[in-house]
Amino acid sequence: MFEAFVVVLTIANVLPILPIVLQFTAGFDPPARRSLLLQAVVVGNLVAVAAALGGGLLLRATRLTIDDLRIAGGLILLVFATYDLLFNREQRKRPVRDQLRDPAASSLVPMAVPVLVGPATLATVMVVGEDHGTAAVLVAIGANAVINAALLLAADRVIGAIGPGVGRAFGKVMSLILATMAVSMVRLGVAGAIARGVTP
Repeated sequence: MFEAFVVVLTIANVLPILPIVLQFTAGFDPPARRSLLLQAVVVGNLVAVAAALGGGLLLRATRLTIDDLRIAGGLILLVFATYDLLFNREQRKRPVRDQLRDPAASSLVPMAVPVLVGPATLATVMVVGEDHGTAAVLVAIGANAVINAALLLAADRVIGAIGPGVGRAFGKVMSLILATMAVSMVRLGVAGAIARGVTP
């Protein structure tokens, strides 16, 4: 269960994107900001829960295997991590910010999805759910949601205390860990596919 939590935390932590979150919600008074951020966390993580619960059904319906999911998910995470290492999450999310029209909706779309919970997170929770079980991935999603909610609600104080540079450095370290996890997922998927191909 701890491994599932670490994997989800690595891909879905909000610390590196707190500055962009502050920009998203700059036009709101504190009570409205808290409400919108909590809505975004709830909506985003409900989408993640749906992906975790429905991942197995989707695999069976499409006759895909967990090894296929490991390879596809690992490749997605590797691209995600490589982009984060070369650039930063603020740059990656900036085009999304430019799409905003209604400030009141910014906490849900695109704030909830894909800023807080994007394709890489959805692929991750599907793989974690199949590898570690439904209970483990749901606990991991819930624990990560609590941590992210606390960081979002205290975004001003967090950024003021650590500075944006430390947040970006933390994001680079997490991206390197994520790239390693992605390679491991692909390796396990390929090994599993090969073993399945030669084993009746």
